[in-house]
Amino acid sequence: MQGGGTNGTATLDCAAASVSEGVEAAPPPKKSRNTAIKATSRAKTSAKGRAGTAKASLLHAHNERSNADELTASTKLALNDDEVDEKKVAPKESQEVSNQQYTPQRAQSLFNSFSDEDDSNVIGPGGLERLCTEADIPLDGAQPLILAWQLKSSEMGKFTRVEWSHGMGLLEISSLPVLAQALREFDDLLIRDKQALSRSASASSQAKKKGGASTREPYNRTRYWQYASDRKAAFAELYQFCFTLAKPPQARNIDLETAVALWSVLLAPRYSIINDLTTFLTEKGTYRGANKDIWNMASTSVHEFCHTVDPSLDNYEADGAWPSLLDDFVTWAKSKTNDGTEPVPVKEG
Repeated sequence: MQGGGTNGTATLDCAAASVSEGVEAAPPPKKSRNTAIKATSRAKTSAKGRAGTAKASLLHAHNERSNADELTASTKLALNDDEVDEKKVAPKESQEVSNQQYTPQRAQSLFNSFSDEDDSNVIGPGGLERLCTEADIPLDGAQPLILAWQLKSSEMGKFTRVEWSHGMGLLEISSLPVLAQALREFDDLLIRDKQALSRSASASSQAKKKGGASTREPYNRTRYWQYASDRKAAFAELYQFCFTLAKPPQARNIDLETAVALWSVLLAPRYSIINDLTTFLTEKGTYRGANKDIWNMASTSVHEFCHTVDPSLDNYEADGAWPSLLDDFVTWAKSKTNDGTEPVPVKEG
C-alpha cells in the first residue's frame, strides 16, 4: 500500500511539489475560501488544543442567546401546527419527536425560517448556524457535515431549496427535533461506531407496506438501515463527499488547515492518533495541502496502522508498505517520546 507524501470551506461554514506523492509543497497558505472551517488560532502547543480549535471553527461560533428559554418561530413549527405556550413547552429532549409528521409544506416552511434575506432559495452560513443552534445540533462535530452529505450540498456552508426539498423528502423530515435526532443517529453509527439501533419486525413490515417511514419511526430510516448494513462503505461515501465539498473549484488539493479541521471531527473520535498526526503535520511545516492520495491515506492507512502497530511503535517497519508520511510521523513520534515531550500514540481497539 503505497501512498503518502515525502519529507517533508466542515464542514460547514459547522506539501513537495509532487502531487503524485500525495503531498504538495505550495506557496505560503492562503486564507481558505470559507472561513467557517478555518482554525481560528495557529500553532497550539498540544494536539488536544489544536484539534479543539479546528473543530470549534468548522462553523462560525454561535453567540450566546440573551434568553435561552425563548421559543423561536421555527421551533414552534417543529412542534406541529398547534398553538404553543412558550412557558409550557417541554425540553427538546422530552418532546415526542415521533409525532412530528412529515409534510412537504412543513419542510418548505422550515427552510423559509432560515433562508437568506437576499435570496429566499438559499440557506447560507448565517442561516445554517441559526438552524444548528436552535436544533441543538453541535457546531463542533461532524453533524453539520452529515447534514450537508444527506442533502448532497454542492457548496460549503450553503443549502439550496432544491437540495433541501430532495434531501428532506427522502428522509421525511420537516421539523427541527426530528432532524436533530436523525443526525445524532447517523453520527453515532458512522463517526462514533456505536451499536446500531434495533429494528423491530413490525416497524420493518409497516415501512415496506407504506413504501417509506413507519408510523413508529420519527423519520424514514431507509438510509440508516442501509448504512448500518455496511458501515465501511457508508463512511467512505461521507469521507469522500467531505473532500469534494471542501476542495476549491478547479483545485486538486484542500489546504492543510481545512484538512486538519475535517480530520478532527471525522476521524479523531475513532482514532485518537489523528490528533498526534495533525500535530506532526502542522509542526513539520512542509505539508501545505492534502490531495486525494493523502486524504485517503489518513483514513485507510491510519486504520490499519492503529490495528497493527504497537503503542510503543517498536514493531513498526519503516521498510514495509507504509506511506512515507507515516514513516516520517513515526520518526517524529519516537523523538518526542524520547524527549519526554509527547506521549506514545495510543493503539486503537
